[in-house]
Amino acid sequence: MSAEPQSPAGPGAEVRPYSEGRRVGYGLLWTAWTVVLAIGGFFQLGHGSVAGGLLCLALSALAGRYAWRIWTWQAKRLIFFIVY
Repeated sequence: MSAEPQSPAGPGAEVRPYSEGRRVGYGLLWTAWTVVLAIGGFFQLGHGSVAGGLLCLALSALAGRYAWRIWTWQAKRLIFFIVY
């Protein structure tokens, strides 16, 4: 007999750090932030605000990277971020 504990799904099953529903919800949230920041960045660049436009595009890149990590199960923790 082996002394190793096995997961209920079997020895080859992966254990996910969060549920599929939470992943989809947070993935959509962070994808929306990416789109909003990218649109805002290009809008500001088009209206002459270079510093604000570049900041929005940089934040968009960071949000997009995190959204990609969520969609591909690479994010270890999910972060809820919303501003009213």
